[in-house]
Amino acid sequence: MTTTACGTDVPAGLADKVESGCPGLLKPEPLAVITKGFVVSEVNTVDVNGCQVFVSTGRQVLNVGLVAYASPEESERLTPMLCESGELDANTKSCAEDKADGGYTVRATAGKWSIVASVYEVPVNDEVKAAMLQVVEDLRASGKTSG
Repeated sequence: MTTTACGTDVPAGLADKVESGCPGLLKPEPLAVITKGFVVSEVNTVDVNGCQVFVSTGRQVLNVGLVAYASPEESERLTPMLCESGELDANTKSCAEDKADGGYTVRATAGKWSIVASVYEVPVNDEVKAAMLQVVEDLRASGKTSG
């Protein structure tokens, strides 16, 4: 059984895995897009501000992390240094990079927080890229980045 939210089919049990494994860090809808065609076997928290997702083959497919800086200004100054281009898009306050190994990484700011979300081992298409940006927007709207 699947549930549909915002046009995305969320496989049965995925929402529970996300909520128990990475509360406040990840929502099931973008994860369902990213892992389409795979069975998510494990969703777990890394430290307090990180999340990993694995599929049934044992491969890690998603890593999300937050790093706190002293201020929003420091985050906006330092986060671009992690981008290949050395800058954030002015509209989205993020940068995105296709990786040589087929992965994809989005880096962004959210107040004093720096967000990094990386996908591995899954085909990266426009839907996956949009889902990765949704992960960032969800984090920006969450209680995790409000303090």
